[in-house]
Amino acid sequence: MLGFSLPQKQTSQPVALTKPAAPVSAVSQLPPIDYQLLLLSLAEDYLAAAHGQGSLRALAEREFEMQQYYKLVVTALSCLEVVLKRFKLEPTVEAAVRLRYASVLYDETQNMREAEQTLSEGIKLCDRYRFFDLKYNMEHLLAQVLFEGSPRASLKFLDGVISDAEAYQHTAWVYGLRFLKVCLLLKLSSHQDILSGFAQLKSIAAIAESHGDKAILAIASTIEALIHLRDSSSAEGIEQAQRALATARSQQLDAQVRGIPQIVVLTNIVDLSCSLQQCDTSQAMKKMQAMQASLENPNSSWHPDGLLLIPIQSHDVSRTPSGTGLVRRDSQGSLCIVFRWAPWKDVYVLGYLLSSISTSHKNTSDGLKSEQMLKEGIRCLERKWSNFSAYSETLTMFTEVDEKPGSIPEPISNLASRHRWRQTLKCFLQLHLVFTLCTRTAWTVAKECFAELQTTATSIAEDLNLLDLLIQYLDGIISQGTGQLNTALSIFQRPCFSPTIPPTSSSTHLDLAILSTFNTCLIIREPSHPSHHLLPTLLSSLDPHLPRIKSSKPLTSAHNLILAISPNPTTPTIIKTKQYLQTSLAAAKATANNQLLCITLSLMSHKFFKGVVGEQSEKSARASENLARKGMDALWRSVSAGVVGETMELAGRGEEAERVRGVGREIARGLPEGVVRWEEEEEEEGEMDVS
Repeated sequence: MLGFSLPQKQTSQPVALTKPAAPVSAVSQLPPIDYQLLLLSLAEDYLAAAHGQGSLRALAEREFEMQQYYKLVVTALSCLEVVLKRFKLEPTVEAAVRLRYASVLYDETQNMREAEQTLSEGIKLCDRYRFFDLKYNMEHLLAQVLFEGSPRASLKFLDGVISDAEAYQHTAWVYGLRFLKVCLLLKLSSHQDILSGFAQLKSIAAIAESHGDKAILAIASTIEALIHLRDSSSAEGIEQAQRALATARSQQLDAQVRGIPQIVVLTNIVDLSCSLQQCDTSQAMKKMQAMQASLENPNSSWHPDGLLLIPIQSHDVSRTPSGTGLVRRDSQGSLCIVFRWAPWKDVYVLGYLLSSISTSHKNTSDGLKSEQMLKEGIRCLERKWSNFSAYSETLTMFTEVDEKPGSIPEPISNLASRHRWRQTLKCFLQLHLVFTLCTRTAWTVAKECFAELQTTATSIAEDLNLLDLLIQYLDGIISQGTGQLNTALSIFQRPCFSPTIPPTSSSTHLDLAILSTFNTCLIIREPSHPSHHLLPTLLSSLDPHLPRIKSSKPLTSAHNLILAISPNPTTPTIIKTKQYLQTSLAAAKATANNQLLCITLSLMSHKFFKGVVGEQSEKSARASENLARKGMDALWRSVSAGVVGETMELAGRGEEAERVRGVGREIARGLPEGVVRWEEEEEEEGEMDVS
């Protein structure tokens, strides 16, 4: 048992005095020591000292000695335990100490049994004396403690607590407990649990609307939109997300909502994500600017530790809420519900990622600005500030209070969780940077950045999930792009990328399986390839995924492109090929995908204008060459140069044709050896055989 031995009270014995008593000293007039108060004060001091070291320790990549930290925590727990077991406390004090003791156990230890027992006894005490606020805080914490061992038991317990809160009409706690249930249901992630989460949010929205709590209605609707977007990238899911967003935005004219910048930022982020999922580049650009504007000048209500206080109109808590619970009063005395979200700096860096994705289609024509945003985001997370800002001409410096060790005292578990989140965000920044580099065939730099990505991912190996699949797929892309086709094929044919994965898999996983099949088809399409006979089977394996492919314009474009270059003896080749290429071209135009446009135009020139003299044939060849040049794609610049040169030679402009071909050959010499194939007769790049 943890505990300290308190000094025993000494009994006084009569003493015979032979001399007159000395004057009473000032020391003897001091009041007796209140050991109860002393131990409680020591406990808080020990925790403050431990948490004051947390910021420094949690960000030291775990290369530190934790003994001193946990020694301070254990000492604080010992003080609290002694107070509970050795002193007779006032009921209010005992309830508060039990809550504090259990919260430290939950945050700092794995002793959930002791925390559960402490909270259960505390709830009985609160029931006896009708301490509603303390009771609800304990039940809120107990639900989280129970969830660690038995999620279903935790949800059942919460149902009972919510029912009691509704019976007493304690609306503030109905909000808080229902939001907690939504969070717990999302952790389970089954379809039925997601539906239950939506039901909880609908209930919250209905109560908020009837009580005039506009901010609660806005945050509930925004969370609903976020869940729709997370769990479904289909047109229906995006439509439902936008419908929920419309409800949230309808509340933003209310003064209560306008004073909460986090709600405005979150709605802008979700709205932008909807447009990115729809591949609507023009809308994405407009929404990106709105997101950036909402992030540029945060007000003081954005707490450095990320706490989000949502004000409510209800005043139905029988006792004044504590200053640290889920329901508390802010500096203006308004009743609030507290959410733990992200600090402004972290959200600002997320803005770099979303802004980069929004502008990636014009990266090469806009001074590589998309890449610069990603690099700036990585530098921010590494705390290497520069004068560059992708949002505006002058970098808005972040509040540095959250970077100073010990300036935000909190458990190291919270800090470690935030550190993992930042590392995950850094992985996504690095991931998109490598994809962007691959798009413009900067393979040397892409390999270097990919190595850095793998190093970052190693530090959060237990949290990778879908990120790991993206990294594996990116590895295959780099291998294929640098001519290591056997390595690429072995990656794309891994079981995790099989087109037969369950249809219940996440949309990202399904997309990666489809894309890996596309890449495999491109590698084995040559009749000379040993696995060429598998091509018809691979193409037919995509049939179950056709609804998913047709719902995504980029997938539609790539799929039709592959069908156009794949031999299919059962259909009229010319007619079908033309249809495939036209569909691919239209989808690529709709999404401003210049790379797919360039490839499709090159194939059209080869298929339909080869050997044809005329203005149309040269225009087609020139268009693909211009797109390749603007996209800084060395491979397709070389290909299109060969196509243009052939067209000019047929038109009798031999000298000009040779000059263009010379440019193409020079570009080809800078390509990786595995992707270049020289024609023996004319020593010009033969490229992929598109016949």
